[in-house]
Amino acid sequence: MTYLLLYLAVTVAGYFIGARLKKQNKSWKWVGDLQTLVIIILVFLMGSRIGASDEIVSSLGTIGLISFVFTLIVMLVTVLAFTIVRRLMGFDRYGRRGEARKAAAESGSGEAAKPKLNSLTLIIVVFVAVGIAAGYLFLPDGFIAQVGNLLTITLCMLLVLVGIDIGTEGTLAKNFKSAGWRVVVFPFVSIGAMMLGSVIASLFLPFGAQDGLCIGSGLGWYSLASAMLVDYSLQVSAISFMHNVIREVIGILLIPVCARHLGYIECYCLPGASSMDVCLPLVEKATDSSIAVYSFVNGVVLSAAVPVLVSIFMSI
Repeated sequence: MTYLLLYLAVTVAGYFIGARLKKQNKSWKWVGDLQTLVIIILVFLMGSRIGASDEIVSSLGTIGLISFVFTLIVMLVTVLAFTIVRRLMGFDRYGRRGEARKAAAESGSGEAAKPKLNSLTLIIVVFVAVGIAAGYLFLPDGFIAQVGNLLTITLCMLLVLVGIDIGTEGTLAKNFKSAGWRVVVFPFVSIGAMMLGSVIASLFLPFGAQDGLCIGSGLGWYSLASAMLVDYSLQVSAISFMHNVIREVIGILLIPVCARHLGYIECYCLPGASSMDVCLPLVEKATDSSIAVYSFVNGVVLSAAVPVLVSIFMSI
């Protein structure tokens, strides 16, 4: 909860800074360039933490394969569910509906100008891999011990920049008015899709539906879910840990690709709970500021749901 309040506070602070900058009627392209730089640092740090973790490296055999297959099934079902619900609610692939969608159609405008997402994806892949290799091979224990703090600092910097970007765009109120209550629907779609995907995965993998629901209910929050599941089952706890780590990493890699080829709303469902923190800057950079707001709401709801869902499924 402390981190949630911190992330919310720095994003809001960034928004008010951006709102003040907007009044100066200047170009603030440097914000996007600085975001890219900080994203590189962030994914490198995340990779180094993964590479330095004996628990993760030692689990890359059977448990890693099971976790990977489980993650792919859950994410596929989640993306499909988001696409269906998005269309039923009248959102286009860029997350616009109502007047915004009509105005875009009348003007003949499509996707807003964005950074080259293929380049961004390549950058992310490279620096995640470099970070993993560095953490595994040569980064000193003293540095690894500080990675958690460095991640928090870097993430706060990114969230300030996201807030500034939202503030300088100046369409927050309009976007919320257009989407309304529908923004809150998508996190519950994600929860429902996780439950369905977990049960489907349990049909193909060596555990039952209850175990599958326990694993999936981490919703990308590996540090909490796996700790809660230790007393339930060490194996389920290990798979849960790997599943949620893999989900976050795959989310980081595929957010730009999903935004470009499937839809803006679909892209923030990929990482689950981390759509409000680690993956939020990537969502904002790959889409626009309105989708970043939806992404944050999605992550907040999912994070709040994790301890409740894990407790329920353990006690069935």
